Amino acid sequence: MGEKAVPEVEERLRQLERQVRELRMTSLAGAVGVVVLCLFLLFRILSGSVPDEIRAKLIAVMYEDGKPGILLAAGKNHPRFLFRDPEGNLRAVFELQGEGRPVLSFLDQERHYRASFGLSEEGNPGIAFWDNDFRLRANFKLAGGGEPALGLFSREGEEGSSAVLYLSDERGPILSMRDVEGQDWSIP
Repeated sequence: MGEKAVPEVEERLRQLERQVRELRMTSLAGAVGVVVLCLFLLFRILSGSVPDEIRAKLIAVMYEDGKPGILLAAGKNHPRFLFRDPEGNLRAVFELQGEGRPVLSFLDQERHYRASFGLSEEGNPGIAFWDNDFRLRANFKLAGGGEPALGLFSREGEEGSSAVLYLSDERGPILSMRDVEGQDWSIP
């Protein structure tokens, strides 16, 4: 049994030595490539031929397989970063909406918005959650004057039954509810 193992170990050792040589050559080629690129960039910088700005309607950062991973685009006053998974599905968006309000949104594999974090028109932060059918189910935000508010909504969204807890600086906590018949209830 020991005699049989020796040739197997010797063969495995030869394979590892071959892999190490290949890795050294690959590493050396990569290092040479990086040095050449750095020298090229240094020459461009020293010669003054680097542009002051780059203009493009779309900038794409690609995965190794050529599919876009990150896109930077600017529509009419609406810049955005789009993040795609390796299969090409849109999974996250960071954009400026409306009057330049920043919003970060997360999407599921079917491209449904599931969560968003952003600023209101007053500049207050908020986060919202949607269900599988793109219905608002919960949000937490700072209201117009900066007071915290938590909203929970039925499958009908803001039009159906709901419970909203609001903390007023003047009146203290307020719980506002709407039942399935549309009847509003408020405490206090």
